[in-house]
Amino acid sequence: MSKFSSFPHRIFTLIGLFITPIVTILAIASTSVAFPSQTIAQRITSPGLITPTAVPTPPAPVEELPVIIPVPLPKNSLPGSSAKPVNPNPPKFAINNANRVFAVGERDKIAAYLRSRNVNSSPAVNNLPDPKFILHDTSFIMSPSLLDRERRSGRGPLGLGVNAYLPGKDATVVARPNFYEARRPTTTEFEKASDILDKADREQFLRQAWKSTTDVARRQALDTALINLDLTPAEIAAEKAGAIEKLSADSGRIFTAATWAVEGICTRYNNGDRSIAAPNQEGSLSGACAPLGDYFKIRNSRVKSSVAVEIIQVGARSESGNQNTCSASNPNIAELPNPPYSDNQYSSATSLYLRAALASGKFPQTTTHFALDTFDPAAHCDPRCFNLTKLYNSIASVMGHPAGSTYGITPSYGTQGGTNNIWWDDNICHGSAP
Repeated sequence: MSKFSSFPHRIFTLIGLFITPIVTILAIASTSVAFPSQTIAQRITSPGLITPTAVPTPPAPVEELPVIIPVPLPKNSLPGSSAKPVNPNPPKFAINNANRVFAVGERDKIAAYLRSRNVNSSPAVNNLPDPKFILHDTSFIMSPSLLDRERRSGRGPLGLGVNAYLPGKDATVVARPNFYEARRPTTTEFEKASDILDKADREQFLRQAWKSTTDVARRQALDTALINLDLTPAEIAAEKAGAIEKLSADSGRIFTAATWAVEGICTRYNNGDRSIAAPNQEGSLSGACAPLGDYFKIRNSRVKSSVAVEIIQVGARSESGNQNTCSASNPNIAELPNPPYSDNQYSSATSLYLRAALASGKFPQTTTHFALDTFDPAAHCDPRCFNLTKLYNSIASVMGHPAGSTYGITPSYGTQGGTNNIWWDDNICHGSAP
């Protein structure tokens, strides 16, 4: 499936194989407690339930059947999610450094390297168990004006959710400087947690929850979802209007602000606030918020532990032809440069990786969109023809690590999703894989 089939479709579908095995059984009754996001929990005060006096104790509620959401097994797993223990000295032999906390002196070495490159560091993130550095390619040459628009719109639900763009010759465009940002649009189906709750069910439950809630609670949920995100009044008004339109419809895609609003609704309901249910709709609201509670927990965890990087690359020759840039036999694929990516792009990726490492205090797991979203029938294959071995060698050189050191997935070059994790066709990529 093409990364983009048309320009609007490109903009909203920059979306990685479900990496860490998760076997999740969600057993949530209508009064169960969901995992609230800290921001929402701080801004919503539930009135609670008041039990009238002199009223006999009601009978125990009938136990509801648990909501079961199957979780597929990963096909291309990354290194384990538990942080490796601190080593007083850097490794003497080539190892996979993914998720390893810094040894003595490594933090200072990274900071000095970034200063030498005039790269501003990202705020530190505490207690981040499994940071990921996700590589994409745009499959579309983004103009300077479009890149500047992304840079200016990298706030809250606006833009594409990408942290940085890597042009072939020019400087990196950082759209979202706060790496591991919790409140941003998703860039992969993995971040969307589509392997936990598929798109059709997710959209059904989101609309069901919205339509089962009072008008007052809806307005409060939208206000909460869009507060403190540095949005202008006009941007807030546009996001609210779009969210209401999508959630009130019977079908169609539901975007970030609308999802956050329903998250706020279900957080309140699952925390015991029954006043938000519309008349005679509490059962419907309960039925929707039960599966959504843990879904939101998983989605938020994945978004705030990931840094998304888009490497500028060509896509299709013509928008009127076949847009599937994952098919090596498609004659409409634009010819990639030779080599496909410039030294500037590899150097920029190295700096961004180390910036992500400095923010998390450990070496993130480098992965690809191709690797993360293999569970998705419309899976993407980017970044095509990317020499991950070269990136690893560059990082190791900066850090003084032994040759052969790696920092995430072990490269497997080829075109088979679920087997390979770097899409590589010798003809398209101008030669054999590394």
